Amino acid sequence: MMRKNKFLRIHFLAGLFAILLASLSVQAANGDLVRLVDPLDEPEFYCLDLSGYGDHLKLEDPLQAHTCKGESPADQLFTAVDGKITVGDTDRCLQVAVSSGEPMAGVSIIARACSSTSYQALNLEANGQIKLGETNLCLAAGTESTAASGPSHIWRVLSVQDCESVESARSTWQVGMK
Repeated sequence: MMRKNKFLRIHFLAGLFAILLASLSVQAANGDLVRLVDPLDEPEFYCLDLSGYGDHLKLEDPLQAHTCKGESPADQLFTAVDGKITVGDTDRCLQVAVSSGEPMAGVSIIARACSSTSYQALNLEANGQIKLGETNLCLAAGTESTAASGPSHIWRVLSVQDCESVESARSTWQVGMK
């Protein structure tokens, strides 16, 4: 009887450990918030954000800098993987839009199927800027905020700007602030 109880306890603990490990894997797969370090005019800070919410996500629309929505909002979770930033639990990566085949200051950030295109080569630099590959373009929140549909939410345009000339307050990001 004692051996059977010990066996059951070991299986129970192993099962509990497996459940905890699985929940951590799911959380890691969903991603992290990517938040501006400076709150600018938003006490709740700005985070990278997909347009829409829940079943009404607009994956074809450009991303925005939007009021951070709390613990784990699906439309604000991203993961850095192999020099790309993946979008939540979708099969999409952040991509810099192009004009005439070239990325230029002022173009939007969009979510597209992950591929080998250099327009998806976004890396968090040591200074907190998210830089496009070997270019001098970095993700930046716009200069003006606009009311959003949430109770106290606001948003700003998100685009790439010249890394050296854009204000650090609008282009210094922090990953993993849940």
